[in-house]
Amino acid sequence: MKRLFFLCLFALVCSQKSFGQDVAFKKDVMTVDGKECLKVDSHDANHVSFMDLAGNELFFLKFVHNSRYGLLYTKITFLSQKLTFTCMSYGFTKKLLVKKLLADGTLRDCALVPAKVESFVLKYDENIEGR
Repeated sequence: MKRLFFLCLFALVCSQKSFGQDVAFKKDVMTVDGKECLKVDSHDANHVSFMDLAGNELFFLKFVHNSRYGLLYTKITFLSQKLTFTCMSYGFTKKLLVKKLLADGTLRDCALVPAKVESFVLKYDENIEGR
């Protein structure tokens, strides 16, 4: 019985490792599984731009504090698609946003998949500013 338990545990750990991608930020470059993927420009602690390696801005993350809509929420804008969403209940950080984009297939091979961007926005948008 112990052996079966450890075999199942080992299989679970291996499956998590194979599907999860390692995202790391070093200076102004984000790597996925050790490969340089996007440039990151943090204007300040509340504004983060994500660009392809050629410098074309793809999406923008903004932390909005103490607004009339709430104490803290995030606003993410996909520039080429001209789509924006706001979210308060899900605490998007730089790393978490990229991991969600990767997991949903919205960010593939270091580029946004335009068809997936709209579904990503629909999935996470809480329309904070439209209330």
